Amino acid sequence: MIRRYPTATSTALAALAVLVCVSAAFAAEDDRHPLMVRGGMTHWNNLNQLHFGVQTDFGELRPNIALLPGVELGFGDSLTLLTIHGDLVYRFTEVTTRPWGLYGGGGLSFNFLDADHGGSDTDLGLSAVGGLTREFANGHQGLFELRFGLIDYPDLKITFGYSVF
Repeated sequence: MIRRYPTATSTALAALAVLVCVSAAFAAEDDRHPLMVRGGMTHWNNLNQLHFGVQTDFGELRPNIALLPGVELGFGDSLTLLTIHGDLVYRFTEVTTRPWGLYGGGGLSFNFLDADHGGSDTDLGLSAVGGLTREFANGHQGLFELRFGLIDYPDLKITFGYSVF
């Protein structure tokens, strides 16, 4: 029996709406919670996809330790992949100077897979993440990120991002 879930697109839009609302609520308290658009390439087994999404920065929980939740939607090879992730990262401020930043950590994710020709699956995944950021003169930030799947997650994600708020 095939389990039926809401379509990946409707789930992505709902997750995006929640992320934007939560980000806006945090931004009302403190304007250091940017919303970043992201895009890149996903490789999982023999599948290659393009992914797009958003991420926000909930700020530091402890010095240099931050929570970065996000949502991404991947397309390609007859499969749609929706990933909702929450990353806990360490910012290596002792080895970089502004405008550059370096971070590493890991995160849990909910992965919703939907095949174009029927069938779907949901997995709880674990990944390791590392990235390089750059703050621009206009106050926005760019990033380059590598993510490696550890359990039930794409093998590799290469992502570029830019903060829009």
